[in-house]
Amino acid sequence: MTLINHRYAFLKIFNTTARYHHRHKVFEDFVSCAAIALHNGVAHDAELEKQYLSIIAGYEKEDVTRMAELLGHVVMALDQERCDFLGSVFMELELGDKYRGQFFTPWDVSRMMASLQLTGIDALMQGKDFITLQEPASGAGCMVIAFAEEFAQRGYSVSEQLWVSVTDVDPLAANMSYVQLSLCGIAAEVITGNSLTLTRHRTLFTPLHYTGRWTAKLGVTKQRAA
Repeated sequence: MTLINHRYAFLKIFNTTARYHHRHKVFEDFVSCAAIALHNGVAHDAELEKQYLSIIAGYEKEDVTRMAELLGHVVMALDQERCDFLGSVFMELELGDKYRGQFFTPWDVSRMMASLQLTGIDALMQGKDFITLQEPASGAGCMVIAFAEEFAQRGYSVSEQLWVSVTDVDPLAANMSYVQLSLCGIAAEVITGNSLTLTRHRTLFTPLHYTGRWTAKLGVTKQRAA
């Protein structure tokens, strides 16, 4: 299946999932469960597991199965190509909350901005094992994913030479970022909190942060700078 096929299949399944709930709730619950499943696959957290079980308790068995199918299409789509899959389907489903002003940047715009950000990257990388990137208002992670894709296009290893810290005040956006950064193979911490007040409500690390031993790598860098 192509990326377009996965997108079409996702939308079709989503529209038949748990029609007894508001569409925004179903999307939010799906993303929350997906984030927890990806995290607990490498670093089990009992509290997150309780949250997962509490969410799915509100769904019929057939709809829990459909949610697993939705995640399958997200996994396969992002395995084919790094992109903002969740942000694009969120906008197509017209789930944006006008009160919060939620709007996810189009992928082409993000790629253009990422390309501009990477001007002079070769000089920046000289003498460095990796670089770090911060995104204070991550949304669905589109800008970071675009940066990673452009970084890879320039011959660098996203998994070994890039670590990211992203923050969003909206739990849904933070979870969307977590799911997509995890599936795009990006080592990152994803913070649900306020970048202006430096408030952190929750911090999750993507699977690659653990498997790539980024805690140790970041620690060594801090020691060198001391």
